[in-house]
Amino acid sequence: RLERLQRVVTKLQMESGLCEEQLNQADALLQADVRLVAAGKPPQQAAAVERDLDKADAMIRLLFNDVQALKDGRHPQDEQMYRRVYRLHERLVAIRTEYNLRLKSGAMPTMVPTVTAAPGQQRPRAELDEAPLRYLQDLLAWVEENQRRVAAAEWGMDLPTVETQLGGHRGLHHSIEEFRAKIERARADEVRMSPPAPWGDTGEQGMDDKRTRTMLQPLLCPPQNSSKSRLRHLESLHGFVSAATKELLWLSEKEEEEVTFDWSHRNPNMAAKKDNYS
Repeated sequence: RLERLQRVVTKLQMESGLCEEQLNQADALLQADVRLVAAGKPPQQAAAVERDLDKADAMIRLLFNDVQALKDGRHPQDEQMYRRVYRLHERLVAIRTEYNLRLKSGAMPTMVPTVTAAPGQQRPRAELDEAPLRYLQDLLAWVEENQRRVAAAEWGMDLPTVETQLGGHRGLHHSIEEFRAKIERARADEVRMSPPAPWGDTGEQGMDDKRTRTMLQPLLCPPQNSSKSRLRHLESLHGFVSAATKELLWLSEKEEEEVTFDWSHRNPNMAAKKDNYS
């Protein structure tokens, strides 16, 4: 059983590395397109970025299945592998979010004809509105997942467990802070890159933009507040458990001395022992 689980660990390590390369490739293509869009040019690699992200998504789903097998088998590296795959998942969501925000909702409007359209020919507008909806769904799913993760997190009962939890949560909190920065940058880009309404209905377009920003606003706080609170409590718990562990180790050492001490009258150190007790 242990050999089988160890093979799963090896497989996870290898395939998570391949998945990371896939995400690196997608991110590189995305950043190249973001630079094109910033220069007023249409993106060139959007299809390749989406294809790479879909591949990485499928790989991560399989990796989570392997992690569950480790958890079911109570392998000692199950939590470590879970954090590794979860970081890949967080990066996938971050790249896909940036792709939806900065290409689909930022670059696509420049590709829509600005001529006046007949009432029955407004399908491009509907397709344009799908991009904000998709990225908002991604953002909301990310927030809800991490809110659940923080709320359901347990508190360790010993120093190694608390140290593991503290290290893992510091990584999560860093991801949340990066997420907040991405949202703020995306909102700034949205204001800067918003084109005029192509059909002359500026009132409706303005309402849509306002509604989008209103939906984004609640994402700026949770789960940041609950994450900050847990980080603060974990640091406090770690300090307490560290001090308590030192005291317990001292007690254990003293207990060992008493148990192994030669209490017979033949022990020449008996006088010194009496002095210590006095």
